Amino acid sequence: MKIFISIASYQDPLTLTTIKSALNNAKNPEDIVIGVLDQTVDVLEDLPDNVRYKSLHPKESKGACWARRKIQTDLFEGEDIYMQIDSHMLFEKDWDKKCLEQYEECFNWTQKPLVTVYPQGFEVYKTDDKKYYNQEGVEQDYPFIFKRSFEKDNNTHVMMSDKWFFMDENLEPGKQNFFQQTTRGKPKGYYLGYGLAGGFIFTSGKWVEEVPYDERIYFSGEEQTLALRSFTKGWDIIHIPDVPIIHWYNTGDMELKRKTHWGADADPELQERNQNHIKSAKILVDKILAGKENGIYGLGDERTLQDFYQRSGIDYENRVVMPEKARFLVQQPLQPMDIDFE
Repeated sequence: MKIFISIASYQDPLTLTTIKSALNNAKNPEDIVIGVLDQTVDVLEDLPDNVRYKSLHPKESKGACWARRKIQTDLFEGEDIYMQIDSHMLFEKDWDKKCLEQYEECFNWTQKPLVTVYPQGFEVYKTDDKKYYNQEGVEQDYPFIFKRSFEKDNNTHVMMSDKWFFMDENLEPGKQNFFQQTTRGKPKGYYLGYGLAGGFIFTSGKWVEEVPYDERIYFSGEEQTLALRSFTKGWDIIHIPDVPIIHWYNTGDMELKRKTHWGADADPELQERNQNHIKSAKILVDKILAGKENGIYGLGDERTLQDFYQRSGIDYENRVVMPEKARFLVQQPLQPMDIDFE
């Protein structure tokens, strides 16, 4: 079974590290295909044959959703599994075997599983040495040292909402907002969720056809609209335990900080363009969440906004919240059903 890994990178010093970690730690690297859209001036060279690599100048970038959609249209070739990650992640040994086993387990509950979660984090430290050795004495070719941010645990980190801001017609256009997502640790198990993480998606390649990335959205609202569009098109979001991948969250007083497309260190011309994009994208996000957008980027017809409200406790259309569900206080681990899926 072929796994396609989508990596959208923006001037990220860990892009090559992520590629190498994915391939070096895969149990079956011959079944891995990596698609990279690298928005950088430091173009990578001499990559393995199973890496489809496309680069462009950072000034040409139009944001995260645009980049991820470009990977879907230009680099993805209909592989069995579509896996989306960020460009600053590390993989555990035999991660592909474990992810496939967890994904297959989801078919006990649904015919259209979409596995997603915010992975645990790691920290990055620079080293002046050209080479260094890991704890096993194996020479590494990365110019960084990595450390887990927290002790590894096997719990399931569900995605929930503890803040919400709904559309308000009295607000100035472009300032409407939507709920924010956080995570909460739950006992080890598989949970039926309602929130999606753009930095870790593992699902069928058919999802790309049914729920293509909306390149018109800049960044904010990416996960909320994708989750709602996926749900209404029949996809079930599943949160899994013990994810074999960790993520660099670029927070705190770390020695190394990566640039962001929207940050203060962005090109002034790019910042001005971004503001116009952000303003129009926020209005668009509110429209999608209210079920008022048609076409391929609108909602599906297999489930309704009220169905999503029953799943999540969040009613975008009527601006109503059921806190016990939105905060994931009542959801229980899934129990296998006595059903065989084809």
